[in-house]
Amino acid sequence: MKKIDTAALLRWAAILGILLCMTVALGGTPARADTEGAATVTATALNLRSEPGMSGSVLSCLPRGTVVLVTGSEDGWYKIWYRGESGYMSKEYLSFAETAQSQFGTGTVDGSAVNVRSGPGTGYGVLGQVNEGDTLPVIGVSGAWLKVTYKNADAYIHSDYLPVSYITGGSSAPAETAPTPQSQEGTGVITGNNVCLRSGPGTGYSILGTYNSGTKMTITGSSGDWYAVTYNGTKGYVYKQYLSQSGVTASVTEMDDTPAVTTAGVNLREGPSTSYTSKRVLAAGSSVTVTGKSGQWYRVDYGSITGFVHQDYLSFDQARNETSSASTEGERIVAEAKRYMGVRYVYGGTSPSGFDCSGLVYYVYKQCGYSITRTATAQSYDGKLVARANMQPGDIIIFYNGAVSAIGHAGIYIGNNQFIHASSGGGRVMISSLSESYYNTRFYCARRVV
Repeated sequence: MKKIDTAALLRWAAILGILLCMTVALGGTPARADTEGAATVTATALNLRSEPGMSGSVLSCLPRGTVVLVTGSEDGWYKIWYRGESGYMSKEYLSFAETAQSQFGTGTVDGSAVNVRSGPGTGYGVLGQVNEGDTLPVIGVSGAWLKVTYKNADAYIHSDYLPVSYITGGSSAPAETAPTPQSQEGTGVITGNNVCLRSGPGTGYSILGTYNSGTKMTITGSSGDWYAVTYNGTKGYVYKQYLSQSGVTASVTEMDDTPAVTTAGVNLREGPSTSYTSKRVLAAGSSVTVTGKSGQWYRVDYGSITGFVHQDYLSFDQARNETSSASTEGERIVAEAKRYMGVRYVYGGTSPSGFDCSGLVYYVYKQCGYSITRTATAQSYDGKLVARANMQPGDIIIFYNGAVSAIGHAGIYIGNNQFIHASSGGGRVMISSLSESYYNTRFYCARRVV
């Protein structure tokens, strides 16, 4: 049996120990446990409570993105400062930020002849010195440095000399009067517990009361992300995330039907704000009919769907230009279609010797230099959707079949509520009126290719 070289083993153990120490010294320093500094709310809205637990009363309800100052940790909760209020927030919904700007409050200096610098580091110039007991407004955080106001200018002091736990309350609720909300009425139901009713549309306004899930309130208006409400005679504001709408109807100013075009992909919403559900996304260049306005939102018709689009995403000039151009081309298509008046109906036909309905549309457009699909079902996707009220000569019209169970017919609109089509019932290419009960009740959509 080979004898173990004990001395060699000891030498290797010593070398490994040295390497391990070097690794720790060079880059293995354990991360600091985050118990102090700036943190951002990651939940949609997060309650600030009086005690570290769900039993603590709600002091404020802060929306996502709010920056708070963490001063300690207790039982899964962070102790925080926010605009003069001290309380607790769940650790689960706070994320520490390396750099943040906010009015955190006033800090008291802990040390003598402490340097105040022009930037967050010892490499920055010294603007002056402060001493034990001096106070400074804290307006931000940058790593281990606190941004402060010093002699009416921005400056920095290391957090070792201005501990966050020494920072006392800053400014609280704004003194200005709450802005006038946009008119809106209906009923809302609280969807969370301890939801704050505030004196204005923001977390800086005072709390008038807190309410639990199921509480019904009367909605009287809207201001940004907040509803103006009335509850038992008390007027205030509730964050929209926590108030489910029930029969809410926005105040809309009626307008004459006006064509418009979307300038980018945009949501068609159920009501005039981003808090309403999107019915569908409209592609850039979609033609709509504007029928009313509510604030900065237009009520529009898109085919058979009515909804609201923000004014920034609609162009009336583009619609007028497209209307003029499309009108000229449309008349050319109608003229071409009328050349085949009386041609017999032939199922599957796509030539002047005989047409079926979609065959006529396909052939006419081909003769005018446009490539479209062959069947009525496929043609219901060609071009872009046009509201029935905005149809122009040359637009393709799609109908349901006799049983109104699927797409079954196609024609070309020629104006004056009439269209040209290859009719199986009539046995030929002919002109019919959309006012006829059969076609009026089976109208599916109109598509514009030109």
